Amino acid sequence: MKKFYADYLRFARQLANERGGNVFMEDRMEKDQISVTPYIYNACSANCQFCSEMLVRSGSVTVCNGICADYAEKFRKVLEHIKGTPIFLSLSGKEPTESKDQLRIILDIAKKFQEEGGVITEKVMYTNLSGFAKDYNGLIETLKGHQITRIECSRHHYDEEKNQWIVRFKKNAGEIEPIKRNDVFTDVVKRLNEAIPVRMVAVLQGKGIHNVAGIIEYLKFAEKMGVTDVVFRELAMFDEIVDHGKTRQYIEENRIELMDILEALPDEQFNLNNIIKGYYYFSFGYKYAGKINVSFEMSDYEEMIKYHGNMDDKKIYKLIYYPNGILCKDWNMKGKLDWV
Repeated sequence: MKKFYADYLRFARQLANERGGNVFMEDRMEKDQISVTPYIYNACSANCQFCSEMLVRSGSVTVCNGICADYAEKFRKVLEHIKGTPIFLSLSGKEPTESKDQLRIILDIAKKFQEEGGVITEKVMYTNLSGFAKDYNGLIETLKGHQITRIECSRHHYDEEKNQWIVRFKKNAGEIEPIKRNDVFTDVVKRLNEAIPVRMVAVLQGKGIHNVAGIIEYLKFAEKMGVTDVVFRELAMFDEIVDHGKTRQYIEENRIELMDILEALPDEQFNLNNIIKGYYYFSFGYKYAGKINVSFEMSDYEEMIKYHGNMDDKKIYKLIYYPNGILCKDWNMKGKLDWV
């Protein structure tokens, strides 16, 4: 049976109690911070089977036809509007490394904002690394001097063919994106990890990593590249408001319940360190074999939407700024704000 946010709240409390107070549950809702995503919209270099961007809510999809003329000025105004609050800057959207110019605009504005007294606690890029495989030096030059906290790279299987079946990297100049190959991916990760900390991310799914044995093999794969921080995420959670389609069908057929995985983890290999409670998500932090940090995460987007629908603007935790100049507090251009 599918578990929701309320189920994980009970489960997290039970886990913490079983550890006799040795595991701290951090409540991020008590933290005075806003997550800001200047959404990078492009064709993306992949076409993931489970991509939440392809989920349609009541016929509504996210479409941005290029960057608006006053994109930079509007983004500056967004940051100024929340200048008194610490910001978590999320460099994500479709595939950030394929939109180097937009990335440069975002980072330059963020840097100036900080120089003028604004506080950005973390800058995290979420990527499949495709751009780095084609223009590593150019991207590193773009990121240089911007204090990127880490790069979270998605790789959903240690077997490159199984990963390709899930991710479906597209063709570039007549050939499939080079990052599809494990040798290219490994080289990029090793080089990147020397400049910016790399965290690897895999989404749990029936056609991919779906049990403890697969998780352990994946961790060995990461360790060979020098990666010591790995995340396993549950597939997107939604209710009947999401239209029926291929993406929804794939998710429903391939959902792996995170709670089942957590209950099966062998205590002698996985040591629970912490639990993070957000307003729509949970993260369970473990140490694997005493050397790799492993987080298991679930997100209930219906909980996020419900929360945003019941709150006032003073309690906003997330902002999404789209290239067309629209500012929202939900995905799919829902919950629009008139700040800019």
